[in-house]
Parts: sequence; structure tokens; C-alpha cells
Amino acid sequence: MKISITRRNWLRTGALLTAGLTVNRSSFGRATHGSDAWNPVAANALHEQTLINEFARLGEPMPQIKARIAFNENPHGLSPKAREAIVKAIEVGNRYSMFEGQELKKLIADREGVKPENIMLSAGSSELLTAMAVYFTGSAVKGGGGTVLTSQFTYDDFLGCAKKFGTKVEAVPLTKEYRYDLAAMKAKITPDTKLVYICNPNNPTGTVIPAAELVAFSREVSPKLPVFIDEAYIDFLKPEDRPALPKLVAEGHNLFLTRTFSKIHGFAGLRLGYAIGPEKFLKDLQNYSRGEWNPSVTTLRAGIASYQDLEWQNFCRTENDKARELLYKGLRDKGYEYVPSFANFVLFPIRMKPKTFEKEMFSNGILTSTREYNAQPYCRVSIGTMDEMGLFMDAFRKIV
Repeated sequence: MKISITRRNWLRTGALLTAGLTVNRSSFGRATHGSDAWNPVAANALHEQTLINEFARLGEPMPQIKARIAFNENPHGLSPKAREAIVKAIEVGNRYSMFEGQELKKLIADREGVKPENIMLSAGSSELLTAMAVYFTGSAVKGGGGTVLTSQFTYDDFLGCAKKFGTKVEAVPLTKEYRYDLAAMKAKITPDTKLVYICNPNNPTGTVIPAAELVAFSREVSPKLPVFIDEAYIDFLKPEDRPALPKLVAEGHNLFLTRTFSKIHGFAGLRLGYAIGPEKFLKDLQNYSRGEWNPSVTTLRAGIASYQDLEWQNFCRTENDKARELLYKGLRDKGYEYVPSFANFVLFPIRMKPKTFEKEMFSNGILTSTREYNAQPYCRVSIGTMDEMGLFMDAFRKIV
């Protein structure tokens, strides 16, 4: 079964497909100037521009969007301190960033117990996922091919890019709790395995791997082959509940983490992310990414302020938990099960065709997304404000 779940695919499954707009994805990423080689940078740019053009063609007949809960954005917006930093940064918006990147890297390094040289910044984490796919599986490194080991029903920006280079993806089924099965993954490692990819907390299930188990797995496997862990939603776990993976990087393990400011920090539109990994690897990765030169000086100054605003992060985490519990109760009241989530979205099985569900919700002004896993349709709903979750449940009760 082919499972394709990317940030951009989730975008398309809402308003775009509901409105009957289609895109030929097979044309994305073909190189320009007559070459047939696949260019991941061109692929992303062309794909994003096509989506923008589709939105522009939607026009006014669209229903009023009452709750935009499809993209895992932070409904509470930016930290007040980040907003203040942005206003001040307007004065230097005509300049390239110079020292801001180093300042943010030092803040992250000090908190995580690594060196600044173990940090690489980017314009969101998607850029890093693409760069890492090129580095690990592209023809420019190790001749392409091989196998990436992962789990079914997970986030696949990295996996989709790796496949374009002829790399196979070995996907192990989830456990009955919708979690990665680390024991089964270890049993699948072969000499052909190039890398292990894990998303934790997992998207779209929202589940987490127990911290001690993930640390033990990474410690055992990373001396044999690279372990890449996408931690886009790690900030929704309390600091004491997060796996101490940066410590393994500091110890010299072949471990790579990517994180983003798009979620709890509310930077989805500002674009800021970072990787934590071995210094030598990050230096090599700069051949495939512009790194800290890509985020604007405005974004970096806002990021510095937001990263230090732990009070705001705690507020967003608490509000997310409250709204998620409200959603849980509403689903239980209607006799629906759900996958307990540790992120800012919830996955639950639905009892109608995915596109029918999306259309019905969209006609009620609710923008959400659906997927299938093992022939079962699911809805993945982002956690909004308390009011937005109430609006979602009002529409949900009407259509089911």
C-alpha cells in the first residue's frame, strides 16, 4: 500500500481537492533546460508555486473558513516577545543576517548540551529534510540506491525525496498502539540499509516512542548506520519527557535530529528550523543547503526571542492539551475512538469515504484532512483554539 503524507499533500487534501482542482504530481521536480535528472530543489519550488496558483484560482465562491485546522499550525500565534523583536527588526530588514544565526545556534547548543558546530539552521525543517535526502541517498553521495528503514504511516517528505534517487523504503508496520516498532525495525536491518528514519512524535498518529527505548535504540544502532529522527513536534512534550538524544550527538554518535519553529513557536509563515548532528556531517550538508543564510534577519531575531520565551511555550502547550481534551470528549460522546496524541493534532477513524468527509466539513467552514491506512479512512484534525474545536465538533455532529 502506498502511503504519502507530506506537509504539502495535507494542504492539497483540504480546500484544493474539495474545490475539484487537480495537479499532475508526476510533472513535479523534472529538471529544466532539457535534462531528465530529478532536482529536489526545483521539485519543491515548482510544487509550492503550483499550490499557490491553485489557491489563487479558487476565488470568492469558497465558504467562509471558520476553523483552519488542517496544517498543524499554532492557533495562538507568535510569542509577544517574538512580535516585539520583529517590529524592532524592521529597521534592519534591508540587511542580510550576520550575527543572529550564531547567537541562536549558541542558545540551542547551550540548552541541548552540544556545541554550536553541532547546530545547523534553515528556513523551516523541510529544507533540511530535502538536503538530507540528497546527501544520504542522492547520487552525489555513496552512489544512490540502498534502503531507508522506517515505519508505515509516517511523515514522508524525506522518504519521498529518497525514493526519487532510487532508494528503497522498507516500512515496518506500526504496533497496535500506532507506535514505531523498534524491535521489528532492528530485525529488518541488512547490509543494504543506508539509514533509519524515525518521526517522533509521529505524524500523522501523534504517538511517541518511550524516551528510554528510543535512546537505547539510537545508542545501539547509530554506530552501525545513521539514525535520523524528525522531531518537528518535540516541543509539545514537557522537557522532562523528551528523549535525551542531543547527548548522544555530543558523545559522537551517528545521530541526526531535525526540529522546526513552525509548530509551538508559531513560525509556519516565518520559516525557521534547525538540525542537530555531528559537526563533520553538518559541514558536508552545507553543500546541499544554504543553512543559516536562508532565514531572514527578521525571522532570526524573532526566533532568538521566541526560543527564550519559555512562558509562552508553556502557555501554548497547556492550551493545546486543553483543546485536545475537549476534542477527545466530543469524539467519545459520539462513540468514536481516537489515537491518543502527544502533538498538536489527533488522528481518528471515520465512517465515510475520506473525500466525502472533507467536503462535508469544508461546506461547514471547517478545513481538515483525511488519509487511509490499511483500507481504513481517518481524519487528522489539528488542535485549534477551544472555540475552533467547538466549531469542529458542531460540524462533526451534523455530518455523522
